[in-house]
Amino acid sequence: MNKQLGSIMLIAGTCIGSGMIALPLMMAKLGIIASIILMLIMWMVIYFTALASVELNLQAGKGMTLGELGRKFSGPIAEFIGYASVKVLSLCLLAAYIYAGSSILQRLIGKETSLTLIATIYAFMVFVILLFPIKIVDYINRIMFIILISLVLLLIVGLSTKINLDSLPLIERTTNDLSSWRLLLPVVFTSFGFQVIFHTLTNYCEKNVSMLKKAFFYGSLIPAIIYILWTISTIAVISSHSKDFYLQMIAGEAEAGELIEQLSSISSLPFVQLCIWWISLLAILTSVIGVAIGLLHSYYGISRKLFTSSRLAKIISSFAVVILPYYLAILIPNAFITILGFAGLILVVIAIFQPIFLLHQANPKHYHYPILKNKYLISASIISGAVIMVCELINIFA
Repeated sequence: MNKQLGSIMLIAGTCIGSGMIALPLMMAKLGIIASIILMLIMWMVIYFTALASVELNLQAGKGMTLGELGRKFSGPIAEFIGYASVKVLSLCLLAAYIYAGSSILQRLIGKETSLTLIATIYAFMVFVILLFPIKIVDYINRIMFIILISLVLLLIVGLSTKINLDSLPLIERTTNDLSSWRLLLPVVFTSFGFQVIFHTLTNYCEKNVSMLKKAFFYGSLIPAIIYILWTISTIAVISSHSKDFYLQMIAGEAEAGELIEQLSSISSLPFVQLCIWWISLLAILTSVIGVAIGLLHSYYGISRKLFTSSRLAKIISSFAVVILPYYLAILIPNAFITILGFAGLILVVIAIFQPIFLLHQANPKHYHYPILKNKYLISASIISGAVIMVCELINIFA
């Protein structure tokens, strides 16, 4: 039970991060009703395909990275696609999180402080956390996650006093605009990203079928509920009290730090202002830890072959996890939304296409999760992934 709870918190903590900032910024284009429907659909797709990835690890007999699963069930091409996709996705997510966390800190500390300096300190802090044993990191993540959820619920209650129910933007003029959906789908999909930690949790839960199913069900459902409540509250408050900024959100011209600054200024309650800043920072940091742990495991396997000292291998691996995302964060303008959209393209391969393909190749006689034999759900997942991928390709080349 202790490991199941820790796994739920690690999955949910990995999810709850980018979405806390990105979703209100992007969902303003759709309005409240369409936003809720879209997030629920994305959660169902993510949970179903998560079972496919867990099934593959269980069929393999141990936790394996997507590249290792590709080699075992298909061959070298699937192995390369798996390794490359996970690495690119992890780097993109970490870069987006480092940028968002630094942007929020800059707004909190003061705009005169260099974003590069803040990003450097932030990246170094992540590097130090990764040096701890995974059990310690798990407990650190649990503490931050419990504080995060408590603050989110407290904040939602506080913001609800500022909502004008008579002017809720249930439907926006851009709700039926296909370009709005095209921009949104990859970002919303990426907000449910936790696929880099399947192999880690399979081993951590000792391949317990029931425990893993519950961990990924509740671990993905909690973020969906939090995202819906947070997005509705944020959109409702901003649309009521800061019309100009709300129009910037609809136009896609608002940044993460500005959103937090606006929410803080709207609220006249000191505890709400404090909650907003802490939620923003903790949400990003829990996501960083979840993604970084998955990437660290991969790098550490390589480093142990090159260095006799396990401590040195851990230091080198932790540094490798942080350094490239750090440079991407400081070199790409408005890196948060830009990188998240691109990450959605890669996530489709990792979360949908390759797990379903490898499960087909494995063709197991016995399924730990029989629902994975449902052809209609498999087809719906593949179609969803194809739509998301087409949307992001258009976004890139449009």
